[in-house]
Amino acid sequence: MASLAFINSSYFLACTLIVSSFVYLLAFSLNRGVDKSGAIILYNLYALMFYLVLTGGAQGTGPIWIFIVSPVAYSIRGLKKGTFDIALFLFAVVLGFYCADKFNIYNYNPEQLPLRVILSFIIVALLSGYYEYSREKYSNKILALSLKNEHLATIDPLTNLPNRRFTMDKLATFKNELSSKGIPFVLLLADVDNFKKVNDEFGHDFGDQALIHLAKIYQKNIPKNAIASRWGGEEFLIILPDSNLEKGIKVAEKIHSSLKSSQVEHQNNSVSLTLSIGVISAACGRSIDSDIKLADELLYKAKEQGKNRTCSS
Repeated sequence: MASLAFINSSYFLACTLIVSSFVYLLAFSLNRGVDKSGAIILYNLYALMFYLVLTGGAQGTGPIWIFIVSPVAYSIRGLKKGTFDIALFLFAVVLGFYCADKFNIYNYNPEQLPLRVILSFIIVALLSGYYEYSREKYSNKILALSLKNEHLATIDPLTNLPNRRFTMDKLATFKNELSSKGIPFVLLLADVDNFKKVNDEFGHDFGDQALIHLAKIYQKNIPKNAIASRWGGEEFLIILPDSNLEKGIKVAEKIHSSLKSSQVEHQNNSVSLTLSIGVISAACGRSIDSDIKLADELLYKAKEQGKNRTCSS
């Protein structure tokens, strides 16, 4: 376009287009500054379009190019900021047409052309805004659905605790920190004593309430940075980051004490639950599976010794 303007002896227009081209090249070269690049592209476009309206461009066709502003503004700035920018740009277009006529910069023919261009631009802007509104609304729905699916994939729906999948990912992270930075962590593997008997005697609804009750007990008695998860069935795995075995045993005893003073109540039935807990401190020389296996062995050792107790190693 700059070359055509130069051939047609529109030297100032040609220079303007060349400068704009170099500004666009600068914007595209900013690979890491997406926001900055977008702003350069957009405001250079606004300035160029205002110039074309003010001067008429090539043989009075300059104002035709303003129709690309709406989709570009919405794609870069979004719905709210884009609408604000377009409103200001529309004011600038009206001012440009007025100045072109008032100061005899360019005489548009027919006289109705500026008004028709402005009205057409408003229609295109409204349609572009509606499209951007629909696109953002649809994108937000997709994002909300994605977050919901992510939540469902990592959270146990009954207890609202993290599930096994989520916990395994966290264990891998803590294991890497233990190996690379020497940050210790402790595992508590807990199993409800005589849970089958509870289900058989009071029903599965009562059993579900018991698991929900346990989840609340865990959340109440573990440190804020700890993770209590439903490992499977009536088994729960608790991770204590940056802790030693002594702290792990204290947390286990705190849970025992809290359960002792808090019964599960559901439909006129009440039961005191007890837990058998195995506590271990994770070791660099063991895999995650080996750590869990050791905690499981200690858990069953607690059951063999009479249940409602903690065994550690």
